[in-house]
Amino acid sequence: MILLLNGPYWFRGIDALFGLIYILVTLLIAAMSYKAYKMTEEKKYVYFAAAFGLMSLSFIVYSLINLALTTHISNTLSNILTNFDYGFLLHMLFMFAALTLLLVVTLKIEQKKVIILLFTLMLLFTAFSYQYYLKFHIVSFLLLFFLGHQFYTNYLEKKNFNAKLVFVSFYLLACAQVFFLAMVYFNPIFYVVGNILQLLGFVILFYMFVRVLNYGREKRKA
Repeated sequence: MILLLNGPYWFRGIDALFGLIYILVTLLIAAMSYKAYKMTEEKKYVYFAAAFGLMSLSFIVYSLINLALTTHISNTLSNILTNFDYGFLLHMLFMFAALTLLLVVTLKIEQKKVIILLFTLMLLFTAFSYQYYLKFHIVSFLLLFFLGHQFYTNYLEKKNFNAKLVFVSFYLLACAQVFFLAMVYFNPIFYVVGNILQLLGFVILFYMFVRVLNYGREKRKA
């Protein structure tokens, strides 16, 4: 059985609100990324839009699973969700696809064979993993930490505030995975801390895209 209802009992319901915010923020980031592409014509923003769209789908799937389990709308559905892995696997698939796409864009990988290999490995890992919750957060941490490091390197080169916001947001998202893992071995309260850090990471990233769009509008008017 996969851990789906996590954290302290009092946090149930509140985490659903966090899930809704994740969905809305990632959708907004996807929309704003596409707008940034229209304004700047930088192709990387198209991939950002696709990646955050996939993240939003991942959070939608996870939220629907938790909603079905907490509301007990159907015993049959609850039994299926707790005894089979399909819902969580779909959540993993969308999230790993999003992070892999961000990795491809960040490393500026253009060879189609390498891109296909990365996505194939991601699919195989998702399909054949055991102890999904643990491995999901371990791999998510590694990918997010690596992305954060790449964005930090980019910040050192550009030395601008937007670049700083990006690397800070990804480091916060990576740190959140550590607390999600700590919840399993130590105290359920770490799940709450992980959600707060994850929310901060997405909000900072959202703020960065707002800055990019405002700058683009001002540049057009000038």
